[in-house]
Amino acid sequence: MLLELKAITKSFKSGSHRVQAVDGISLSVDAGEFVAIQGPSGCGKSTLLLIVGGLLRPDAGQVLIEDTDPYVLSNDKRARFRSTHLGFVFQQFHLVPYLSVLDNVLAPALATRLPESRRRAEDLIEKFGLEQRLQHTPAELSTGEKQRVALARALFHSPKILLADEPTGNLDAENSEIVLNVLSEFAGNGGCVLMVSHDDQAVQSAQRVLGIDAGRLLPRSEKEALINS
Repeated sequence: MLLELKAITKSFKSGSHRVQAVDGISLSVDAGEFVAIQGPSGCGKSTLLLIVGGLLRPDAGQVLIEDTDPYVLSNDKRARFRSTHLGFVFQQFHLVPYLSVLDNVLAPALATRLPESRRRAEDLIEKFGLEQRLQHTPAELSTGEKQRVALARALFHSPKILLADEPTGNLDAENSEIVLNVLSEFAGNGGCVLMVSHDDQAVQSAQRVLGIDAGRLLPRSEKEALINS
């Protein structure tokens, strides 16, 4: 199994109370799968994705990526593990504002030191139709172009898992289709995609759709009732 979550929990303090953001979630996703987790804002889906990505330590439970728990690794080793196993696509893109398109895509090379890094970055930029934007900064790009740069960066080091947090949330229909086609293609080529979204249209691209509410995964019937309410 490429990705396995075992009884993951995470809570946060809010005033005098604790909010249970993730409540005992277990999930398995294998290579070649595109899984979407759908739910309303504040239901725990983004927190779950950060935990899967090795960016937020759970209170309890275990994350296994190819049988390795990233949270038993040192900070440096965990960062290297993320750089070789995981790609991230976020709604807000998280591009470095003062770097060019080329340098934003090259950013993962700082950790992995891949040979022929520039050629790899240029090929991905061309794949996403951005070859004329090579030296432009994010401020000079449209919203759809920014997300395509973020996708190129996520794919730069050929990760095994793509984690996508509302990847179409800021996009029009045309650019949403581009992003979802890339995610589907990645899974079709043997990668693993875990996407969280509240968007009915976006989750239709996934092979498996799970609901989430109050930090818990829902059976399909409960998920459908939640979405339709």
